Amino acid sequence: GGRVVRLRPAGPVPYSAPTGGPGVTAPLVLVPSNQAISATNASGKMVVRPAPAGSIPNVAFTLPFIGWGIYDPAGTIDPLGTFYGDFIAYNSRVADLRNAAAAGAAGILFVKELPRSQLVDHYEPYEGTPWDIPGAFLGADEGKQITDAIAAGAQPEARLMVHARAKRVITPSILATIPGQSTQRIVIDSHTDGTNAVEDNGPVAMVAMARYFASLPMACRPRTIQFAFSTAHFYQRVADPSVRDGGAEQLAQRLDRDYDEGTVSVVLVLEHLGAIDYEQVARPDGVGVTLQPNGLRAIQFIGITPSPALVTAVDGIVRDYDMQRTILLQGSDVPGNTVPKHCSFGGEGTPYNRHLLPTVGVIAAPQSLYNPAFGLEGIDFDVMHDELLGFTELVNRLGTMEQSAIDGEIPAERAQRAAGAPGCPEAN
Repeated sequence: GGRVVRLRPAGPVPYSAPTGGPGVTAPLVLVPSNQAISATNASGKMVVRPAPAGSIPNVAFTLPFIGWGIYDPAGTIDPLGTFYGDFIAYNSRVADLRNAAAAGAAGILFVKELPRSQLVDHYEPYEGTPWDIPGAFLGADEGKQITDAIAAGAQPEARLMVHARAKRVITPSILATIPGQSTQRIVIDSHTDGTNAVEDNGPVAMVAMARYFASLPMACRPRTIQFAFSTAHFYQRVADPSVRDGGAEQLAQRLDRDYDEGTVSVVLVLEHLGAIDYEQVARPDGVGVTLQPNGLRAIQFIGITPSPALVTAVDGIVRDYDMQRTILLQGSDVPGNTVPKHCSFGGEGTPYNRHLLPTVGVIAAPQSLYNPAFGLEGIDFDVMHDELLGFTELVNRLGTMEQSAIDGEIPAERAQRAAGAPGCPEAN
């Protein structure tokens, strides 16, 4: 209608294409999330794309080919309910960016369902791909202004400016080793780069664990314990720009070789400890939703490679330390005709599982995960402390377990791989 409105985006799409000084101007077009972005509907346009959180029915976690078991003594995980998370729709954002660029779109605006205050500097996709199109995230209110104007037939256009530059740097993955009676290592891993306090608190727990184990006499460390503070979790193009393979993948490749030499026992990955649960609550004005804590701890997922003894050990720790709302997983994906059968643990445990190492991958996935607006209030420190004690005790128990019990089916799977069985496809 001839009006000029300045809208504040929540943030740029990470690594989206810079526009230069004046930005890019183009007619706005809404492409609903159930339609593919193509040259027909997006060429030369500024695409407005709804970007709600993804969802999975809770019952999926109970399927016999997905889960090992659930510890939920209070019955708080409704099997008929739905689990939400931006990470579930992650690949949709990647596909939208690629499709919009291929379609010749001028830019893309992702409209989230949350208010801008909860979205500032929202960070996805995080992998480090330099997208061939400028893009930004909008909160629900800003998105509604645009979609209302489109629906009114005002034929609005937008000018988008993305000012950015990238510099290649080297960041280290740090390995800290506490010798044991055996050179065979229990490797404890977490990442050192993330969006908020709960995303990146695994290393804090690892430092506390390292202090504890270093204070013990050698006789109390049957196996060597190695702490891996892996970099490049939120930049996953470190070895090849065409392959997603962050810092944990680099370490997993080394451990794969070391396992054959008998110097690796098991890998324990710790992510997002003490996370509290947030639920989507409808806003009073009817525009989108807001995230509010529901008084529960976030569901904790623990992926475990196929070993009855290892599953029993982890299950015992979960129960002994009352880690409520914990789901033990065989994998976070549908099994396939690959070795291993599950190609994803849903977090940093994935590369170790894919390299056929005995692995326990611990991760929670609250809906606040990609949003820096959520700080220390997103952590229940009493829960985090209990989890720290529990996983420290798990390391103690792993130290005395027979390696054949820890291994389970891993040696057979490695033999299948050596005989030419297909492995998991590379992520790209």
